[in-house]
Amino acid sequence: MKIVIKIGGSVAIGEYGPNPEYFSRLVPVLKEVQKKHQLIVSIGGGKFVRKYGHQIKDMKLSNDEIEWCFIDLVRANVHFLSALLKTKPLFSLEEISSKTSGVIGGIKPGRSTDANAALAAARIKADLIIKLTDVDGVYEKDPKYFPDAKKLDKISLKNIMKYATDGKPGDYGIFDKLALKTIKKHKIKTVIISGNEPSNILKVLKGEKIGTVIE
Repeated sequence: MKIVIKIGGSVAIGEYGPNPEYFSRLVPVLKEVQKKHQLIVSIGGGKFVRKYGHQIKDMKLSNDEIEWCFIDLVRANVHFLSALLKTKPLFSLEEISSKTSGVIGGIKPGRSTDANAALAAARIKADLIIKLTDVDGVYEKDPKYFPDAKKLDKISLKNIMKYATDGKPGDYGIFDKLALKTIKKHKIKTVIISGNEPSNILKVLKGEKIGTVIE
């Protein structure tokens, strides 16, 4: 299969950078996937980038100037993870063809790493996107604020756009609008799961019912 895995910064990147303990569990799983499938991994910025953004928010930079700072910080994560996986760091969509494998992150202002993951998936004609986040799927409302929120086991591509958000750098929600539009346009099956336990990736590939499926 052709697979794109998006690693949310919320589970992998702390305020000082990559979480070593987490990557010690994640990397063996990704290497196992690499052995059997064509794989592109997308990595976010997490608390490190958000903290950096908080530090510079009052320094009279334009939104684009701030986002370029974020993109360069995420590029460090791309170099880091591609070195661990012995694969190619990808810094533009133009580098991606139907046979490309590698690690991607931020590319240009105004576009989330989720959107870049979805656009990369479209370019390789991916069979599946797996997004690792800090919740175990998509809920009808935010479970952090509503304890009675119901998890959705499945969402149709037809209905997915009502869960789209415009978002902003460092906070694009479960998936932003461009990511979901791309998934819908190219009919890419997507599974959103808790990334706190990296072995959940293998459960998805074995067909176990986990997280929220968009199809």
